[in-house]
Amino acid sequence: MATYSLVIRRLMICSLTIVMSRAMTSPLLSLFLSTRLGLNQQDVGLLMGIAVFIATLLGLYGGYVIDRLEKRKLLILAMLSSAVGFALLTFAHNVYLTTLTLVITETASALFLIGSKAIISENLPIGQRAKVFSLRYTLTNIGYATGPMLGVVIAGHLPLAPFFIASAIAFCSLFLMLGIPRTVAETEYLPRSFIDTLVTLKNDRTLILFTGGSLLSTIVHGRYTLYLSQFLLVTHTAEQALKILSAVLACNALTVILMQYQIGRFLKREQLPYWICLGTALFAIGLVGFSFAETTLAWCAAMFVFTLGEMIIYPAEYLFVDTIAPDHLRGSYLGAQNLAAFGGALSPVICGYLLINSPAPTMFYVLASLTVVGGTLCFLAGRHAKLTHADISL
Repeated sequence: MATYSLVIRRLMICSLTIVMSRAMTSPLLSLFLSTRLGLNQQDVGLLMGIAVFIATLLGLYGGYVIDRLEKRKLLILAMLSSAVGFALLTFAHNVYLTTLTLVITETASALFLIGSKAIISENLPIGQRAKVFSLRYTLTNIGYATGPMLGVVIAGHLPLAPFFIASAIAFCSLFLMLGIPRTVAETEYLPRSFIDTLVTLKNDRTLILFTGGSLLSTIVHGRYTLYLSQFLLVTHTAEQALKILSAVLACNALTVILMQYQIGRFLKREQLPYWICLGTALFAIGLVGFSFAETTLAWCAAMFVFTLGEMIIYPAEYLFVDTIAPDHLRGSYLGAQNLAAFGGALSPVICGYLLINSPAPTMFYVLASLTVVGGTLCFLAGRHAKLTHADISL
């Protein structure tokens, strides 16, 4: 990482710390909301779904704003909002305040994700972006892998401590961004209006097809810690659920740390549709494995396969959108593709409903079906891009 510029190096570190702060709280939200507010799993899923839905809509406009304003300041604002949101969550004792707080943290996360990817593309030539996207995902995935495990361990001693620690990490991270140069878009290339930008996005069929496929896939991989904890709380005692979840998250962490770079460095732009198909197949196999898992070892084996799919899909999606996006609309394209996060909003709602109204393993079969359909749409988008963007070999 030392070979990259100051902007890229600090952005990589911030990507790790911000994700870790978010990941520390993710597996605890279900339990926290159900005990603090007295909600059942379906209501918890609905509350989380509403928050992610609102934040995702705001993220679409956020992509447009990123194309027009200084990206560095927007990322600092996102970090500060995350810090405030995590701290406020511990004081939330009613549904309305909790929803508002979740919207703040989810919107801040979306803005940081879109802005950081736009800055990477802005500061690197095309030939280096694939490697840096893989490196960024290696770091963020380490955060997602180790953060939940750390949060669960800390919560076992002090239930609210992970939220305060997450807030402190997000706040301290913003000082790294203060030291990088300002990034302002060239005036002559600024998008004319938000409506004009939406028309441009609507007319790109490749983007629409790919975003639709990503949305279905995100139902599966976007919030898997939430639906796994929902499932375990329904089928096991709280003590057993915590034990299995800790083991599964540890397996995820080890797999990511040991294998992410080896897998990510093989990703090539011209092969992205086929990589996405492989990632989709691994997701489906892992989900079916969860449905049959009866021992902790079986849960870990299924998570290993699931994690391999996760390590492929995330960087492949970034590279695809980076490939088809015009330079002056990169933030808007990333914001549009971020609509796939609606899958994260739908995931806890769908899973909560299925857990209450059907046999628990049915949830995994429905998720496997959704990821197969989503992967197929993404593959078709890649084939369509080959026809309409032949000059970029995708």
